[in-house]
Amino acid sequence: MTQTDSRLRRRSRLAPALLLLPLAACGGAGETTLDAILAALAPPPAPVDPSVLAQGYADALLPGVSAAAEALLSTFRYDRQNSPSWTTTLYSGVHLTGLSSHPLRTSGAAFAHAAGVTGTGSTIAVSDYRLDDTHSVLAGTAVEVNSNRTASQPPAYSDTAWLWHGTAVASVALGDSASFVGIAPDANLLFGSFDTEAELAALAHRAADVGAVALNNSWGYPGFGPNASDFDAVFGYPAGADYLAALDRYAASGVVVFALPNDNTIGHATLMDGLPYVRPSLEAGWIAAGNAVPTMSGTTVISVQMISGGCFEAARWCLLADGAWEAADPSDPSGFGFVTGASFAAPQIAGALALLEQAFPALDPHDLRVRLLASAEDGFFSPDATVELAEGYFKGFSLRYGHGFLDIEAALKPIGTPTLATMGGAEISVDEPALIAATAMGDAVARSLAGTTVGVTDALDATFAVDAAALSATAAPRPQASAMLFRSLSTDLTRDRTAARSGADPFAAFRGATVTLDDPAGLTRTTLLLPQAGAQSAAVNLTRTLVDGPTRIDLGLSVGRDAGGTLSLGGSAGNDAALMASVSLGLTQEMGDGWVALSAEVGVSDLGGDTALGRTTTGSFNSARLEVGRTGVFARGDRLSLSVGLPLALQSGRVAATLPVITPMGMEFESRSIDLAPEARQIDLGLSYQTQIAASAEMKLSLISSENFGNIEGRRDRGAALAITLRF
Repeated sequence: MTQTDSRLRRRSRLAPALLLLPLAACGGAGETTLDAILAALAPPPAPVDPSVLAQGYADALLPGVSAAAEALLSTFRYDRQNSPSWTTTLYSGVHLTGLSSHPLRTSGAAFAHAAGVTGTGSTIAVSDYRLDDTHSVLAGTAVEVNSNRTASQPPAYSDTAWLWHGTAVASVALGDSASFVGIAPDANLLFGSFDTEAELAALAHRAADVGAVALNNSWGYPGFGPNASDFDAVFGYPAGADYLAALDRYAASGVVVFALPNDNTIGHATLMDGLPYVRPSLEAGWIAAGNAVPTMSGTTVISVQMISGGCFEAARWCLLADGAWEAADPSDPSGFGFVTGASFAAPQIAGALALLEQAFPALDPHDLRVRLLASAEDGFFSPDATVELAEGYFKGFSLRYGHGFLDIEAALKPIGTPTLATMGGAEISVDEPALIAATAMGDAVARSLAGTTVGVTDALDATFAVDAAALSATAAPRPQASAMLFRSLSTDLTRDRTAARSGADPFAAFRGATVTLDDPAGLTRTTLLLPQAGAQSAAVNLTRTLVDGPTRIDLGLSVGRDAGGTLSLGGSAGNDAALMASVSLGLTQEMGDGWVALSAEVGVSDLGGDTALGRTTTGSFNSARLEVGRTGVFARGDRLSLSVGLPLALQSGRVAATLPVITPMGMEFESRSIDLAPEARQIDLGLSYQTQIAASAEMKLSLISSENFGNIEGRRDRGAALAITLRF
């Protein structure tokens, strides 16, 4: 069956002057400028309370959900909604061809289903004329009927054409069968008739009683706009006043969804979709739903073809969805037919609210409404105005397109910049790591945090469960090739080749150039570590040498400040600079033209001080290196050496952190000790050859192979550097 909702009409029995129309195919009077509409908008409701805390839904953030969604979309019951080419004629007479729709994809519903979010535990109320509660798509759904307008309870008079409308609307919101799936297939249904204002009021009260997340309405009063006179005509008599009171009661906690008119020729909203325009207290619990077919570039909406009317006075609470559906058809107990209209955009939004209620159980429906508006795709229009949806969170909207196109996937993900709460009440932005481990720590921080699930809160106060390891990063060590080349070019190669060999090599692990000063006897050496761009480290080493024939002993003392990521624990609120002190011992034994040199260093550091996550203890570090070499190997005065070394690494040090941990009871602050000492130690195997290639030219070739590079198990780095220096 092919239906368009614009053909269906029914006269209200209690209010003969009013028409209630499925899909709100309504007319409107006159034209109003966009500026006039903006000027007439009442102030928006107070932003959502930012103190709300919800236990988040981690699966929606996991890698692989998008791939799982694609797999779902290839199955028959999802692919049923893939309509690659269809046509329609607008109220304006324009005939559109080649339209392409797949609302389960473009709405993000398939992504939610792949993440396990299907509306379990939520109730959607649907106000329509009749419902075929025996249709296959409702067979497994908990249905409560607040009306006698069902297939199993025939009405006093027959109008079979109307039976399909309520059934189709319900199927879009929450239908589920072996060959069909709606937006929230595991939600419960509360159904009531819109035939009289008394029935409308009864459904709204019942929806409030059962805590329905959404009250869907795919109908309207034709010819009545959001103005005072039409408002009085509809609600100014007892039955209408009772219905308005029921709407007030329900919208105080739930979300009313009303379809826009399908007439694309009018320049206004209609009374019901635009009701908060004349009754501002309803806005926090109201969404107007428009019908539009999106054009996609990948997963991004780049334009839309409006099929319904625009948002206009309802723009501040308006959202678009693709109302082209292969929906349930009661003429066949398990049949379906293609429909299009705002009637079938609205239940997508109602279903989306049910999905979000499952995903964020501690958020109330008003908060969920804000998430849908805030996450709507809006890159295809330039905003006409902005509204503060939540405290400090502003969203631009279009008078024609409202907040944009429904994007459930985005609503399930963090909106704005997520933050991590600290025990002291501060909030840390997680746009960048809270802790950046220095190279001497390797991946120790990530290893310590892995397996602890913490809560991060987005700009709309939804909390998402993430592995705490995601809060950390490891400083990347400089590749060995560039490090060797830098040191060679910043060193006097002639002096390096001809000087007596020493086991001591101060600041070998730190970025920055060094300057060495010797006393005339050559027994006392001062080495300075100089700051450089990107590594503002500075330190001084004093080494005293004792010589006994072929044996040389070097005793060293170093103090300084590391801001180059070697010992400093950085990150959010981190100092990124560590104070350090160390002692070193070098032992060199000359053996004719060869030598053996052994060196070791031990030290302590404050590791950059306290972090945003907690207090840092003092850390200890060490390093060791063994080198053997020979002179005169290939040419007079040349030097060849082989070495094995354990570069500087932390041996002890911890952060006593207090983290907002997700537990079965909710989110609680718990203490965690973060070990900063790496499990794997970097091991360097090196070869170096130096020679004079001309009277004023020196050459040094360096080769190195590193295992567990950066003190991370299994990581390797190999490099070679050739440095040639000339003296003038």
